[in-house]
Amino acid sequence: MKYIAQPQISEEEISLVSSTIRNGQFVEGKNARALEKEFAEFVGAKHAICAVNGTAALHLAMEAVNISPGAEIITPAFTFIASANSIAFVGGIPIFTEINPETYTIDAESIKNQITPQTKAILPVHIFGLPCDMKSINDLAEDNDLVVIEDACQAHGARIDGQHVGTFGEIGCFSFYATKNMISGEGGMIVTDNDDLAERMISLKNHGRGPSGGYEHHRIGYNMRLPDPLAAIGLIQLRKLPPMLEKRKRNAEEIRRTLSNFNHIEIQKIPKGYTHSHYVCAPVVDADKFSVDNVIQQLKNRNIASRRIYALGCHKQPTYLQGLKEWRWSQFVKYPDYSKVSLPNTERISENHFEIPIHPGVTPSEIELIQNALEEIFG
Repeated sequence: MKYIAQPQISEEEISLVSSTIRNGQFVEGKNARALEKEFAEFVGAKHAICAVNGTAALHLAMEAVNISPGAEIITPAFTFIASANSIAFVGGIPIFTEINPETYTIDAESIKNQITPQTKAILPVHIFGLPCDMKSINDLAEDNDLVVIEDACQAHGARIDGQHVGTFGEIGCFSFYATKNMISGEGGMIVTDNDDLAERMISLKNHGRGPSGGYEHHRIGYNMRLPDPLAAIGLIQLRKLPPMLEKRKRNAEEIRRTLSNFNHIEIQKIPKGYTHSHYVCAPVVDADKFSVDNVIQQLKNRNIASRRIYALGCHKQPTYLQGLKEWRWSQFVKYPDYSKVSLPNTERISENHFEIPIHPGVTPSEIELIQNALEEIFG
């Protein structure tokens, strides 16, 4: 079976992890500092701050910009639920908005229609590794005095006209989960050019300590530090990231070339000047012509893993349809009735997409096998 994701771990990662453990470096330290420095250079940010995972990175970002209970944050529903949950963690209200049917990223015009006096921030998600329309989003934010926090958890290597995602808003958040373009097993990173926000997030993730450390605490904080053995994996992965991205691009372009020959199937459109980081390749079928469940099963029958990665938009998740009544903030915050939220583009794409393996471990000969399978299914 050719799996959807396959971590690309070599003796380099194993060696550095081993020496880190032998030297007793278990808590965040030397490797984390090196990872932060090199990641900041890679994306072109002034500050990079390690976190225990991408969800923690998003949570810290919400805390750092003082999202208060009852504040509305506009975000897409076509994403992993951590995007929305990070808003709810601090008592914010996720306002789910529509996506562009060609790019699957948040639609700027839909954002404009959702802004109210209670709106405090926009959380765009660079879904599958494709950048959002950050110029339009930043223009809306500036016109309405809103904060922009970029969810770049799937987008290591994604750029717009050469500028790396995560550096367009006040804060950008990345994940190093085991399926991502670069991994540390678990882990995350926050980037910002704002000195005050950086200081605040460094403190918040470390029990509210000040720059001098020790047992003097200046604010309510968390323990969201990244263990140094995991940072060691991330450090080597970052150094290997450019060639891994090239392999992803090669594989994705081959699959896209094959899919372009078929009717009744769509592939995520890449606007001019945008660099897709190809975390996920997920075409969308015309439901009148194909059953996506049947397509997925036919691929599996050929030993090719496939799935609908986000079969339910966040607005359709039990968490937001029923689970909020158990959430502690529901005593103080009036959430919308999410059952009344209608997002036709989101729902169509959620229900009819299927994922194809394009990770760096997929060889050219395996890509050819996948292409042949797609020809048999759709040709």
